[in-house]
Amino acid sequence: MNNRRNFLKILGTGFAAASASPIMAGVTKMKTPKQTIKVGVLSPQSNLNPHYPYSFMNGFRLGIDQNKAIKKQHIEIVNEPNGYGTPFISKQNAEKLLYENGVDLMVGILGNEVVGQFEGLFSKKQVPFVVCNAGEYFPIKPLRDNPYLFFNTLNLCQSAYATGQYAASQYGKRGFIVTSLYDSGYDSLYSFTRGVETSNGVVEETLVMKMNEKDFAAKAIARIKEITPDYVYILLSGDQARDFIVQYNNSGDKTLPLLTTPFVTDGPNLPMLGQYAKNLECFAPWEKSAGNRENKEFCKRYMETYRSEPDMFSALGFETGLMIYQALANADGNYSGQALSKSLAGLAMNSPRGEFAVDKETGWTQTPLYRLNIGYNILNALPEASILDQQQPIHAVHSDFALLDNSYRSGWLNPYLFV
Repeated sequence: MNNRRNFLKILGTGFAAASASPIMAGVTKMKTPKQTIKVGVLSPQSNLNPHYPYSFMNGFRLGIDQNKAIKKQHIEIVNEPNGYGTPFISKQNAEKLLYENGVDLMVGILGNEVVGQFEGLFSKKQVPFVVCNAGEYFPIKPLRDNPYLFFNTLNLCQSAYATGQYAASQYGKRGFIVTSLYDSGYDSLYSFTRGVETSNGVVEETLVMKMNEKDFAAKAIARIKEITPDYVYILLSGDQARDFIVQYNNSGDKTLPLLTTPFVTDGPNLPMLGQYAKNLECFAPWEKSAGNRENKEFCKRYMETYRSEPDMFSALGFETGLMIYQALANADGNYSGQALSKSLAGLAMNSPRGEFAVDKETGWTQTPLYRLNIGYNILNALPEASILDQQQPIHAVHSDFALLDNSYRSGWLNPYLFV
């Protein structure tokens, strides 16, 4: 109960530690509005990853509060706790923000499948909504055709695709996927497989962990030894990912390349893996050690403000806040829904992730991917990520994803990692 009260306290407009001068050099200053711009936030809940809602909101507040916009009452954050983000609750809360609170813009961590069930609200009210999530779903046509919907994600589908391409070209044509019922219910599984196929590879087998299945890691390792693939892709999260990686490293054969998602190596997960994280590889949308100026400033300020290191959802929240502030500044004093939608659609800036732009046709943000290799420093007993390469991801609506552009879905409604 105390954690919930503390969370709501952080979300309120009186969190003084985050109300400071701008941290991004070159940020355009918005014209002083005649009335406070209200930004509604659908804030999620997560039992498995309770730190991610905090991380996102901490980053979001830091990003939107440029030039002391909140302290000066130029911007007000109107928070609406959204629980697990079910369609009924999400629609109800969106309507409350739109009709009762009269917000000018909205932000929320929601799954694309949920947004699709009430996306007409935003075009009807002409209020832009920036949807944030891990990027686990392909943006189907009705969503990308709505001029009031924008998507700023962690590009999980694109990173899975890049990982598949890299694995098949670097290590061999025969891959093996280890996943779970929950993790496999999103489009990232297809994306990885499609990436493998474009490099003339094949996924020999996909082993799916059933709900509460015992000894899955041991079974998976035994099956890998039978198949003898060229590499293994670990599409798992949380304790399941750690359990498999530890058991695999203790099984004796450490020569097979292990590739995974950036969420396995993000935030507190990496230190918990310890020496077992060594030589893991992934494609990540953000890495705290990235040397660009915007990232250094963000990490420094986040640590100073919250006394903790940022994670990927911190970076996503910050970037989303900065995105909204910059759109308000570019609107040149016209804060109507139509003007703000147009401003968001043409947005380009530098962010902690690198060059950032909103695709005008889809409303989907475009940012780089970093290829990471995890090393282990025996002196301080901590694994560390090294950036080996940076590349532009495949476009969110590339023809390689055409099969995903339909209404047939797994039924998974929660945003990835928010359960």
